[in-house]
Amino acid sequence: MTRVALVFAVLAALVLADGLFMVLSNYQPGDQDPLFGNPHFIMSDGMTTLIAGGMLSAVAAIMWLAAGSREQRRPPAARTGQGHQRRS
Repeated sequence: MTRVALVFAVLAALVLADGLFMVLSNYQPGDQDPLFGNPHFIMSDGMTTLIAGGMLSAVAAIMWLAAGSREQRRPPAARTGQGHQRRS
């Protein structure tokens, strides 16, 4: 689960970097759409990408915390090979 959280964190960093680039360079391809169908609140693609990156970051953080709590609750694994002696 920590591997999946790490993949999501890297993906979120890439999406956030792309959104930040779009916002800072004032990238306006001309296909701005209203968010959630509200025609009075028009957002650029860069802002939409930043929102998606923030949500991915939140999901990655929640998965990382869930994996950490799962690791703490798991009892220590028994060592294999203990008590079995090879006979010759």
